[in-house]
Amino acid sequence: MNDSLIIRPADSWLLRRRFIDLPYRLHRDNPCWVPPLRSAQAKLFARRTAFFEHAEMALFLAFRGRRAVGRVAAIHNFAHNAKHKDQVGFFGFFECEPQDAEAAAALFSHAEKWLADRGLKAIRGPVNPSMNSECGLLVEGFDSPPYILMPYNPPEYVSLIESCGFRKVKDLLAFPLRLEDVLPGTEARDRLDRAVELIRRRRPDVSLRCLNTKNLWEEIRRFMSVFEEARRNNWGHVDITPAELREAASELRRVIDPELVIVAEVKGEIVGGCFAVPNINPALKAAGGRLLPLGFIRLMRAMRRLKEVRVFAIGVIEKYRLTGITPLLLYEVMCRGMKRGYVRGEASWTLEDNVLAIRNLTQIMNLKPYKVYRMYEKPISEGTEAQSAPHQMREATE
Repeated sequence: MNDSLIIRPADSWLLRRRFIDLPYRLHRDNPCWVPPLRSAQAKLFARRTAFFEHAEMALFLAFRGRRAVGRVAAIHNFAHNAKHKDQVGFFGFFECEPQDAEAAAALFSHAEKWLADRGLKAIRGPVNPSMNSECGLLVEGFDSPPYILMPYNPPEYVSLIESCGFRKVKDLLAFPLRLEDVLPGTEARDRLDRAVELIRRRRPDVSLRCLNTKNLWEEIRRFMSVFEEARRNNWGHVDITPAELREAASELRRVIDPELVIVAEVKGEIVGGCFAVPNINPALKAAGGRLLPLGFIRLMRAMRRLKEVRVFAIGVIEKYRLTGITPLLLYEVMCRGMKRGYVRGEASWTLEDNVLAIRNLTQIMNLKPYKVYRMYEKPISEGTEAQSAPHQMREATE
């Protein structure tokens, strides 16, 4: 590298804009990368979301001369440490020029120092900005775009992060859904029908219905209460706060298809559910990250042609977990999705050691993981010092 490396905290409006801009430059020629909406990114990095009621975050940018070459966020999630008491901090929103290992190391050094100053003993990630949002580094399955609320990164990031001392702590698996498997008359449909019929004979008291939109907020609140109970003991889990739930519901209600949100009940009590949404990433890609002046028109035009769904929440309370309700829910959402014109989808993500969930997906639904997202962790050494950075630097466009 010809230019010396400088790390700056992105603590001004102009530097936050540079922070947002960087992935658009790095990945603009990658057909698998989906540009997020700049307006949503600006709101998040200005800490104007419900997540920051229980967290704080610092943003760091790496420069060579006037060119931004990397970025990372250091995140202190108070809710995580209140629950798990493991003194873990997080990193997220990592981007770097693939050949610049020095910049990656310096960025992580600053993130570790910021977390160490807050008494944290380890750094884990990536999370953008939490396990309830985009999380994990893609390590297998680089040849297709991500589904809604799933991350994407080039393969070079794996070696960049591992060269900085990070090691795997957990893998998250994504499974492809072939909706043609539920076409009537196919061998796969016949096999699934037999499995589902056996489950229904064993549990005739289980009824399925779709989301009731007449009281949408109350339905979502009840659904998420069951879902949170079902996953409370999962690795890394932190409860979604009421404010975060309202925020997410407000954002997702524009894309929710009520026919793809399935509720399982026993005698009127919700015991499980499957939450799937249309994959709007092709529409976001068409918008190019901006709604104005023409992005909104492109987005709405692409929304009419969506053919994919993502199943990102299946939960059954512990009392009913071994009764076959999970494959029943997934089968139902696949059948409904096919009837509504969707042709493929993804079930993501599932913890690699969630034995029951993986058994349902692989043995009953006959699915195999096709993408792997990795969570990394590294201990923070006592007395961690970050590379020094000057307090002043001229700003310039790239």
